[in-house]
Amino acid sequence: MKTLVIYDITDDNLRNTVSEICKNFGLSRIQKSAFLGDLVSSARKELRAKLERTLGEAEGNIQIFVLCNACIALREIIGKYTVQPEMGTVIV
Repeated sequence: MKTLVIYDITDDNLRNTVSEICKNFGLSRIQKSAFLGDLVSSARKELRAKLERTLGEAEGNIQIFVLCNACIALREIIGKYTVQPEMGTVIV
């Protein structure tokens, strides 16, 4: 099943950590604070537990949606859509 993770976190370090966790689970960034990908139930549970531990009592929230392929096919995109490229290390 498709898994959509969205989050609203103001702390830069915490937000970056959440982003890295999502990438480590194979999710692709679809917006600045949104990741989408295929996860089996056990991986989704592991992701949830890791995100819950990471957020702890900090301000913000993380939401995880499980979407069927038919639901994904019905999504409507307004504007230009591309999977967000990941920023690599930049040496100046």
